Amino acid sequence: MLGDILSVSVVIPMFNSSNTIYFSIESVLKQTYQGSIEIIIVNDGSTDGCEKTVEKLISENKSNRIIKLINKENGGVSTARNRGIKEASGEWIALLDSDDVWLPCKLEEQFRVIEKNPEISFLGTNVNNEVYPFFGKSKLLLFTLNAMQIILKWYPSTPTILAKKSLFLKAGLFDENRRQGEDCDLWLRCLMFEPIYILNKTLVYIGHGKKPFGEKGLSADLKKMYAGEEFIIKCALKRKQISLPFYFFAYLWLKLKFLRRLFIVKLTLQGV
Repeated sequence: MLGDILSVSVVIPMFNSSNTIYFSIESVLKQTYQGSIEIIIVNDGSTDGCEKTVEKLISENKSNRIIKLINKENGGVSTARNRGIKEASGEWIALLDSDDVWLPCKLEEQFRVIEKNPEISFLGTNVNNEVYPFFGKSKLLLFTLNAMQIILKWYPSTPTILAKKSLFLKAGLFDENRRQGEDCDLWLRCLMFEPIYILNKTLVYIGHGKKPFGEKGLSADLKKMYAGEEFIIKCALKRKQISLPFYFFAYLWLKLKFLRRLFIVKLTLQGV
């Protein structure tokens, strides 16, 4: 059976998440997937006592899921994710953030797709009922994305990812020097070795109602967010994943998106 052969470690970076971390972990505990699930929460130097919530969940855990808490000094989300990935015992890594939740069927549905398509090493899904909007992908149940398509619409979202640990290690893990754009930078590096697959279903809800940009969190500073996007396409060009003409097109595309975000945030602040 599927659950007998595939083990997964869920890596959750946590920083001052006392209001949300319980719900994120609970969404993993409620997974219908019957295989081995290890939940690794990496506390990245929190100061709000959220680790106490995790400790309580560990002490009260009566499920067959293993919950581990790693405490470390603050170093950013990439250092936390990398620490969790390195210490994970599972063959597969699932990523989840401390303010996001999975639907109960999330892992089971992904592993069913992998069972039918054993060549898959990286599988994302949709979030918040959004779909990939270009090239007719929204009409397909399962599809792949190339480097150009990922850059045109940063996809997939981090909490949807299920990937082989060996692939993450081969691709070099998250860039710990980056605080914006570090996720899709890794996806593109993974793409150098294996295809990026998307299951066209919403299995994750992110942000607890937070807007995708312009509010608190890593995306609050729009200029740094844009700089992170520029960094990604420069690296993709150096790796020859995209052509020079597409690089210039992507530069303009991202610039327009940046200006649009600034405009929307300005209108929001003005109460329009």
